[in-house]
This record gives sequence, C-alpha cells and structure tokens, in this order.
Amino acid sequence: MSRSYETVLAQLNSFDPDDRRLAVHASVRFGDKMEIVDKLIELLGDKDIGVRDAVVGAIISIFGEFENSRRKIVKGLCDLLCCDDISLKNLSAEMLVKIGKDALDELVKLSDHNDKDVRKMAIDTLGLIKESSVIPFLKEKLNDPDPNVVVSAIEAMGNIGNDGAVDTLIDSFTKFEFAQISIIEALGKIGEKSSNKNLILDFLIEVFETADDPILKSAVVESIGKVGDERNLDFLIKLTFDKNLAIQKMAVVSIIEICARTNCDLKTNKHFFKSFFKKAKEIFYETEDVEFKSYFLDFIAKLINYDEVKTFLLGLFKGSDEISTKAFDIIISNAVDFLKFGLENQITVEDFVDLVELVFYNPSPISDDFELKKKIVEKLSAAFEFLDSERKVTVLNLLRLLDRASFEDILRKVQLDSDPVVKAYIDSNLS
Repeated sequence: MSRSYETVLAQLNSFDPDDRRLAVHASVRFGDKMEIVDKLIELLGDKDIGVRDAVVGAIISIFGEFENSRRKIVKGLCDLLCCDDISLKNLSAEMLVKIGKDALDELVKLSDHNDKDVRKMAIDTLGLIKESSVIPFLKEKLNDPDPNVVVSAIEAMGNIGNDGAVDTLIDSFTKFEFAQISIIEALGKIGEKSSNKNLILDFLIEVFETADDPILKSAVVESIGKVGDERNLDFLIKLTFDKNLAIQKMAVVSIIEICARTNCDLKTNKHFFKSFFKKAKEIFYETEDVEFKSYFLDFIAKLINYDEVKTFLLGLFKGSDEISTKAFDIIISNAVDFLKFGLENQITVEDFVDLVELVFYNPSPISDDFELKKKIVEKLSAAFEFLDSERKVTVLNLLRLLDRASFEDILRKVQLDSDPVVKAYIDSNLS
C-alpha cells in the first residue's frame, strides 16, 4: 500500500471537513480500490455540504474512469435508497439517474423490495433514467399490491415517453380509478413525441366527454394541449367558456401551447380575442412556469396588431430575465409598430422615452423614415420638462442623434436648470 494512498484514506476519516474534502478530490486516482469506493459512499451522508458535493463529483468521475468500480458504486447507491434519511435517498437517486442505463439492473431488483416505499423510489428513478427497455417491467409493476407503487409505474412510463406504453395505459384507465389523473398525464407526456397521436387524442376527448370530475377533465385538457394540433383548437375554444374556471384556464393554456408549438394562428374575431387575452394575462401573471410564459410570448408575437398586446409587451421589456429579453426582441422586431403606437399617446411619456431609447440603441429599420423621426423628436422635446433628471439626459442624448437642431435648442432653453445632473450634462456639452 503506497504512502499517498494511506494518507488519502486517513484524511477521508479526518475530523476536519477541509481535510476530508481535499482527500475526496485526491481519492479519484485510487478509484479502483474498493475501500475508497466504500468510504466515498459512506461520505455521501457527511454533515458538511462541501464534502458531500465533492463526494458526488468524485463518485461520478470514478464511475466514468474505472470500469471495475461501477458495479460497487451502483450497488452502494441502491443500498442508500433503502435508508431512512430522505435527503440521502434523494441524493442517491439523482446520482443513479446521472449514471443512467448502467443502474437499470440493480434498480429493477430493488423495485421488488419488501418495503413499498423502496419499490416506489426505485421505480421513480427508473422513469427518470428514461430507458424504454424497462417498459415491459413497468407494465408488470401495475400488478403491485400498493397503489402508490402502481402510480409510480404509470408516471415512470410517462416520463420515459415510449409509445409501447400507450395501449396498456388506456386499458388500465377503468381498472385503476385512483390513478386516472396519473394515466391522463402520462399519456400527455408520451403524446408529445408519439407517432400515434390520434389514438391518444381520441381517448382523451372520450374521457372528457364522459367524465364528471372537473379535476380529471382539467387534466385531460392539459394533455390535449401537449398532444394536439390546430385541429383541436375549436374544441378547446369552446372550453374557454366552460362553467368551471379551472377548465377554462387550462383550455387557454392548451390553446397557447398548441399555437406556439405548431406555429399556427388563432383564427377568431376581435371580441373573442380580447376575452381570451384577458384570461391568458391573468394566468401569465399568476404562474411561475417560465415555459408557459415563453409559449405565451411566442403566441402573441404574431398578434402585434392588437393594442392590448403592445401595451402588455411594453410592461415586460425592462427586466433582465429570459421573459423580459424575449419581450425586448419582439419589440425590436416590430419597432415601427411600437413607435407609432407610442406616438398616439397610448403610453406614459416615461415609457415612451424608454421605448425610443430601446429602439435607437439597437439595430432597427427606421433610420431612413424621416416623418417618423420628426414626430418622435417633437414628442421627446415636448415631454422634456415633465421628466426626471435621468430621463432628461436620456432625451438629450437621443435628440443629439436624431436632430441636432432640436438638441441645441433645448440646451439653450435649460441652461439655468437647477438639477445638478442636467446642469453638469449641459455645461459639458456647451463647453
């Protein structure tokens, strides 16, 4: 046994978390030693988060580099799925998902464990690995005596997303009343990439028309949004007037998702659009789902002709997150429309200044539009005295770009401005 190996092994047992963490990093080069693997598996339960994070990285590295350690690692992680520490169980499951198909055999064995909670977690992990080869095994697990394990098997089939589970899920719908919503959701996930969408859609619509439970019906509408295309829009449009508010909202979400995903248009009248857009905005502001928000912006990007849409987008572009950036891009792509909208006094002067600044400091198609620029200059000049000091400076910078004469005219008029920020700017330019 080499001295360096002995040192690493000793430090892995140190009372000092920094020593343990450094030893974990060093242990990777001894990844073919079973004693090292055993110790690293044990240290996944370390109280120090830095040590735990280092151990996760070390185990994954060893798994990739040392083939003879793989079985030991998988077995050790699967054993942790049987422990009482829920955080350690979850961490082990996450690592098994990263390991992927090499963990399947052990997880399949664990899915027959005596403890129903262990069976459930093993099946959940199988579903997240997303290997279609385990679909036949998951079908067998529908016979498990525990309802929660059955639900996990259904959800796992949905997460894997393989067409081979569709017939089984449909056939199981009447058999497992306690799992009907899970079956509908699983079919929705499978249907996103399915080559047999019509079978799934026909079943979903049949369930909607025969079900009484509004929660189940709402789940059906959500799944139609994931599976359907523009042929399902008329059906969903009718549901936006359903007496149940949850079904109404889910119909709106599904319409938006279909239109954004398939790049189709919502062909309807202005009166309906206003009602629809009002509901959609409420959902947008209520939800934290960034994917839906992004779908919604894709949807309304084709409906810029509505003033309600322009007003909505102008309320979003000032942030720095993904959604604000997307709104920013839509405005830039439709710069002329937004500037003309702003010139009609539909927005505050502050927002108008921000809009002009946004457009003129980014590539836009309006540089040669003399009449449009003239109107913008007139509105900026008229708004100047009503703005705060920061926006006054912004207006002056914009006027210097757009119309030198108007810029110099305002400079002369406000030479005695008492605001220190504006005064400093004026003095600098006059000098």
